[in-house]
Amino acid sequence: MEQEKDRQEQNQKKAELLEFVRREGLVPDSKNPGEFKKPALNANQDPIKFLAPSSWVFHEDVTQKVLEGNYEGITPFSAEFVTTLNCTNRCLGPCSYCLQRMNEGVADRNEGKNPRVHMQSLEFAKGLMDKLVEGRVKGVIFTGGGEPSLFGGLEELMSYTSQKGADMVLYTNGNSWTPERISRVASTNPLVVRLSLNCGTKEGYNRFHRPFNPDTAFDRVKRSISCFAKEAAKNPKIDFGVSFIMNEVNYREIPETARVLKNILDNTGGKISFAAYRPAFNYNGSKQTDPRILDESYELVENDVRAILNGTGINVQNIKCRYDALKGEERGYEICRATGLFAELGPSGELHSCCDRNCFRVYAIGDLTKKPLKEIYSGRLRRVVLDYANDYQCTTCPTACKPHEVNKQFEKIEQLRAKGEMHKVEAWIESYKDAPRPKMVNF
Repeated sequence: MEQEKDRQEQNQKKAELLEFVRREGLVPDSKNPGEFKKPALNANQDPIKFLAPSSWVFHEDVTQKVLEGNYEGITPFSAEFVTTLNCTNRCLGPCSYCLQRMNEGVADRNEGKNPRVHMQSLEFAKGLMDKLVEGRVKGVIFTGGGEPSLFGGLEELMSYTSQKGADMVLYTNGNSWTPERISRVASTNPLVVRLSLNCGTKEGYNRFHRPFNPDTAFDRVKRSISCFAKEAAKNPKIDFGVSFIMNEVNYREIPETARVLKNILDNTGGKISFAAYRPAFNYNGSKQTDPRILDESYELVENDVRAILNGTGINVQNIKCRYDALKGEERGYEICRATGLFAELGPSGELHSCCDRNCFRVYAIGDLTKKPLKEIYSGRLRRVVLDYANDYQCTTCPTACKPHEVNKQFEKIEQLRAKGEMHKVEAWIESYKDAPRPKMVNF
């Protein structure tokens, strides 16, 4: 009886809060669950909303688990599909997969016949895709611990994924594409293709990326950008963008990267939707980019890049939360509650507990070739891996990982639960439903 009375009171408070929010024209504050604000004048600054931390609110099975406080019961709506750990470069990023490639014996060479390193067939990959979709994964990011295009069946796999009804994103370094393969990828209608450039000159590219073919690598990447940009101009479903990570090796080339993009658009008439700049961070150690370089990099993007790309139609994304994280932002939580949202599937079919541990064996939670996704996510091995991360209060992970911003949201929700103010969270979630469903809601 007492519980029913409390429920009625919460519902009344929620209704009153929603009425106030709608009357005042407020919108949810994405960083602070339960809070609302006036719409920002630059609210459409990032129209793509890729990897927005509030995507989960549009998935009712997830919101129900969050409202119950059952974070371990969340299963992923998004998955990174790692076709290969082989790559065309040996970057000085530091790359998040460096340690894993060392563990698998491919730090200095590629191995196409090792099933732990490289998917062995298109049919095998299709079988894994079937199991992801059966597990209610709705968005798939094709990426690699190396370069996904080194998996020869990638275009066919993307076409198959599209037929299965899942949204798609492709990450690539652009180093091993032909115009014909790019055209085939575009025909599969990925929502986003993101190509990493990172440098603005051939010398800088070779110094930073250490490609296997230094004489031609930089020109091949620029050619890939041109081809993808032309395909994106023909296909309104595709948002094509170029990304940049910066550290002490390459940050002085930030302005030149913008000039490369401007020249490509001037010469091709293609479409580049965004240019995303963020600092490199070390996934496997405590040493991060010097704060002075972080500050200088941020200002180069704000002042030089924005000026160079002004009027090109390219949305410049200077991802401030990444800079803040590396400059000592306090984590603000001790439990990783958001890891269930984002799966990572390795070349052998192993699922991993976190999309940012990058096929590291310690974080393997089950084999998708042997068990369905939901059974893996409710299994004992996943519990062991979560306990390992949480016992260290998430200090094994950097504060700029993919679940980080969502973990901050979930921590604030738990603070409101402790205060008996979950009606604010319910109103916050419900008010998102008044907004248009984002294009990139499945990532």
